[in-house]
Amino acid sequence: MDYDSALKSLLAWADRTETVRCVVLTGSAASATAHPLSDRDLEIHVRDIETLERDDSWWSRLGDVLAVERLENGDNQPTRLVYYVGGKLDFTLVDTRGERGVYDRPYEVLLDKDGDAADFRTDAPSHVPVDQDAFDECLNWGYASAFMIAKAIVRDEPWTVKVRDNDLKTELLRLIEWDHVARYGDKIDVRYLGTRMRGWMDIDVQERLDACWASFDLSDSREALLATLDLFRDVAVRTAAVAALKDFSHEAMQTEVRNILSMAANAEIRPPVS
Repeated sequence: MDYDSALKSLLAWADRTETVRCVVLTGSAASATAHPLSDRDLEIHVRDIETLERDDSWWSRLGDVLAVERLENGDNQPTRLVYYVGGKLDFTLVDTRGERGVYDRPYEVLLDKDGDAADFRTDAPSHVPVDQDAFDECLNWGYASAFMIAKAIVRDEPWTVKVRDNDLKTELLRLIEWDHVARYGDKIDVRYLGTRMRGWMDIDVQERLDACWASFDLSDSREALLATLDLFRDVAVRTAAVAALKDFSHEAMQTEVRNILSMAANAEIRPPVS
């Protein structure tokens, strides 16, 4: 996809479309940190969201469409993630009647029919410090996932192992982010879904993550689970200490996981092979 050509076509359409009032480029392209595989993230500020939400023609004509994800965000900002041959454009429809124009990273105004962009501003990314309720939820969900992974390993259900492992890794990432913010403050920009982790995540944590993923092999999955739980425990302990939180009884949790895994020696608990 030729992004320059696609943006030129989009802006020409936006300029002649009455409901569209402003177009803003966000993400890595706006901050001059784009990678050859980076998307283009665009906000389309409109007076009538519903019309554009039902109309696919304005984005489908920009390139050869392969797939699209239609996200109905809870803040009334529907998003279309459009995958084209050779590229991807992410569109968010923003209602001009609502709150808008506050960004936590650099942005670039590509079109501004009403001069509203003069009031737009950039606020530094803010990371809400972890509190006890969120910390407790993370540890409960993480260990609950670990129990289910262990059971799936014993039952020889590798697909379930992978699904539950994603849940555990989600909670591990939450801990890693909290740990970094607690120790470094906002000087480190923790990104969504581990984005650009090589630039902000501690090297020792990165190195330990190598052992936390496995193949479909059950013995491999067992070792990856135990390595993940060791890292989960260590990051949780450090986060609790720095953030002055009450920690969990990690020893009891890990003992339960190991007790479940030890049942693998009993062949009777495995489902029959048809």
